[in-house]
Amino acid sequence: MRASTLWKQPRAWVVVVIGGLLAALSTIAYIGPASDPQGRLHDLPLVLVDQDQGAQLPGGTAVRLGQDVTARIQEAGHRDGRVAWRTVGSREDAQKILTSGDAYAALVVPRDFSRAALSLVAPGGTPRRPAMTVLTNEGSGGLASSMGEKAARQAAAAASAGLGTTLAERARSGLAAPSADRLVLLQDPVRVLAEPARHTSGVTAGGSLTVYMAIALLISGLLPAVLLTTTVDASLGYAPLEVGPRRVMKPVIGIARSATFLAKSGIGIVMGFVAGSAVDAVAVWGIGVEPDKPVQLWLFCGAACAAVTLLTLALFAVFGTPGQVLALLLITLFGIPMSGGTIPLEAQPRFADAVGGVLPARHVTEGIRSLVFFDGQGSGLTQACAVLGAYGLGALVVGYVVSRLYDRRGWTRATEHELAHPEAVVAMAR
Repeated sequence: MRASTLWKQPRAWVVVVIGGLLAALSTIAYIGPASDPQGRLHDLPLVLVDQDQGAQLPGGTAVRLGQDVTARIQEAGHRDGRVAWRTVGSREDAQKILTSGDAYAALVVPRDFSRAALSLVAPGGTPRRPAMTVLTNEGSGGLASSMGEKAARQAAAAASAGLGTTLAERARSGLAAPSADRLVLLQDPVRVLAEPARHTSGVTAGGSLTVYMAIALLISGLLPAVLLTTTVDASLGYAPLEVGPRRVMKPVIGIARSATFLAKSGIGIVMGFVAGSAVDAVAVWGIGVEPDKPVQLWLFCGAACAAVTLLTLALFAVFGTPGQVLALLLITLFGIPMSGGTIPLEAQPRFADAVGGVLPARHVTEGIRSLVFFDGQGSGLTQACAVLGAYGLGALVVGYVVSRLYDRRGWTRATEHELAHPEAVVAMAR
């Protein structure tokens, strides 16, 4: 048969169409969440700290300009909907929130904010510009940290303009008569400083380390399942094993689908855990990643990789060869761009956030982030362990139940002729 005759078969063109559709879906999955993150931004979690102790005017009236500033920032955030501010009373409380991964940045109003601000319009003395500090959070991810810092700086800039207007009005009301140079300062009175909430050590990849490790784990979970399916099916005689120009076809061995699945799953758990351990070992010992919880990270990587292996084997058991394509779509092509590892969830389309929330990539990323950057704190690690455990156990149950159903229906993997004359089948295959 000539190769050109294959194109005359309708199934060949169906495969071409399916391939094009899968390529389109993959493009949507990758480009969709990244197309306009600033435009879709909603409820970005930031912390607002008001430590201002206030000051007294010459007449004895107490003022707290920091309280006025934080109230305006909160009101603007509520009105805009792009930022969700969480107000706390101390810098230490803000750092606890940041180091648990529950916020991307913090804006701190210091204790002497009112005194410094009033010095700009007080007669005599040396004017001292008030300052606000942005605490950044690299562990939340490169883009998430950048967006958080940008939003905090924008809020501080708006607050500075409002404070300048307030101080100018006080000056005009007779509180003080500021000089020309001080009037210039009132146009933008607040200095904005930035510093990390915590100093990270080792390799961090600008906070994007988690997504790279997650990709390595997901692929390392897929590979054992593919290798197992190829080698086990070849050894049982249900598929040829081709290595270069050599093609090996063994006699068919009669074995139930459910028994085959259980055998693959037992080996797959071990292979997946070893593969996940290898990812962790290379990252920590080879590249220099310094996780906050090294032992827990090792256990998480091994267990997560084993869960992905079981999921892939279950898809093979239920759908056959198309299961490999489904596994590729669900675990990597759809899961990775919607995981929140690169684009924060608050900047993704609603559908991407919803779909990504049920895929394993999201939870692998959250678990790694918590153990590498946030000392295992926050709800992300607990949820990640629960979801990945459910995936592993669910894959084991569903794969066995469906393959057992195939056995009971008599849908064996080999015909009676193949089982009765295995050597003849091998000879024909060669």
